[in-house]
Amino acid sequence: MRLEEAAEKLKEGIRSRSLMVLVGLMEVFYEGRASSSLGEGERLLIIKQDGSVLVHRPTGYEPVNWQPPGSMIDVAMRDNELVIEARRLSPEEILRITVKRVYSLEAYRLEDSAEFAMYATEEEMKRAILLEPSLIEEGFKPIEDERRVGRAGFVDIFGVDSSGNIVVIEIKRRNATSEDVKQLVSYVREIERELGRRPRMILVAPGVQRSASKMLAAHGVEFRCLSPRKCHEVLRRGRGLDEFLG
Repeated sequence: MRLEEAAEKLKEGIRSRSLMVLVGLMEVFYEGRASSSLGEGERLLIIKQDGSVLVHRPTGYEPVNWQPPGSMIDVAMRDNELVIEARRLSPEEILRITVKRVYSLEAYRLEDSAEFAMYATEEEMKRAILLEPSLIEEGFKPIEDERRVGRAGFVDIFGVDSSGNIVVIEIKRRNATSEDVKQLVSYVREIERELGRRPRMILVAPGVQRSASKMLAAHGVEFRCLSPRKCHEVLRRGRGLDEFLG
């Protein structure tokens, strides 16, 4: 690809907030909190949709140079070379990439709103409880998951305890908040109107925020401490390590 053509494609990609991936021959200069220079070499340049810039060498997983999200990026032709500058004002710094040859340049508009979860998501925590109900208490028997509750929403797990009492469980993979307590109470009120008796309420999470502790006692909500890591281990034992990781 001609450098002039690459420059126009980069400008358009930056304007449209596209992910730009360039492979080519380049040299890199940085000036800011420190200073560095990297001579000519074949590298991978990534300009992300949030304005972050990364320069990778052919080996290693970390970028050799980078600028964080929100960088101001300029593209220009200077002395028959393609120059890309990523600037920040606070702290004041500049990353300058001079491209001598472009082997490939692609632009993408990517969508990714998925939650990043270490060990287990809330859905996986629910599956772990269904697989091993004693995580809640001995004798607990799940009856239904994702039970619809009027217009309020869905109950994570609906079951009965060893005494035949109805149990409603709400699961959170991070520390529970007062809003989580309110949510569970609203679900139970709907179920109480439907069945004519009040179920037990159990909030399952790795911990409880201080603001939620008093609300648990005030509304009669029980708490079970359960971490995503523990659920990960239960799923791994129940299904086999290779299947879970695969």
